[in-house]
Amino acid sequence: MSTAAASRVVRIHLAMKDGPLPRSIKQVLPIVGNETSHVYVESQGEADLIVFTDVRDVERSYSKKKSYAYLELTNGIKGIQLPSDNCVTVNPLNLLTGLIEVIDNARKKLAPVTELASLQEEEIIPLHADALGVLVIDDMPENITSAKKGLAGHHLTTVTSYEEAMSILGKEKFDVVLTDLHLPMSSRTMGSKFKLGELVPYGILLMVEAAHRGAQRVAVVTDLSHHDDPFSAAFDHFSAFSVKIDNAKVVMMHSPMVDGAKDWAKALAKLMA
Repeated sequence: MSTAAASRVVRIHLAMKDGPLPRSIKQVLPIVGNETSHVYVESQGEADLIVFTDVRDVERSYSKKKSYAYLELTNGIKGIQLPSDNCVTVNPLNLLTGLIEVIDNARKKLAPVTELASLQEEEIIPLHADALGVLVIDDMPENITSAKKGLAGHHLTTVTSYEEAMSILGKEKFDVVLTDLHLPMSSRTMGSKFKLGELVPYGILLMVEAAHRGAQRVAVVTDLSHHDDPFSAAFDHFSAFSVKIDNAKVVMMHSPMVDGAKDWAKALAKLMA
């Protein structure tokens, strides 16, 4: 391992309510482990490793690029299926040794740091004269970043899960709603089993909800290849025309791409045409 990689510390977020368990972890882990191997952060977005006891605390921001440690306590949801490639179940009886091993494995996955990126002030972009109220629903960070860049100048709101989308659509009205096709499974809509990170075509339901809630234009925008996903392949037919739902124009489309992410500006332009 390079010197740069070895110098990296694992950023840990304890996705649980404050109490004896997280306090004990923070107090004891540095003593029995390597106190220079990790730091604690306040949000899941900035974390490399997320430790949780309830899947509902991580499902909305689950990312395949991060590492997870599930503490299997008695109050957890039954029937959870965890992804084996980036989530480890830790037995509470071997809590500290289990977490030390998880931290070491997470540290090995960290990309080497060669230099610090220079900080640049965000450019302030004025609103368009005909700025729209736009809601973007997508679980991928790069697509949210692309939306903030490509749709600057509009009144933009972004959410990353089915539950968040349903909640905000019930509270606020948007001119335009752009939603991903597949979003992570929600534990609140699960049957007998729940699989963290499994993608569900919630976008089809959200397009109906958005139109029903008064959006004037709605689009389901997928970046999945029609060669790899059967649902996406079906879009080849449905993307050829628009439909009306509660007086809203609704379109299903394969997303234009820019720098490896969705080009929301072009998607919006296509929807507004």
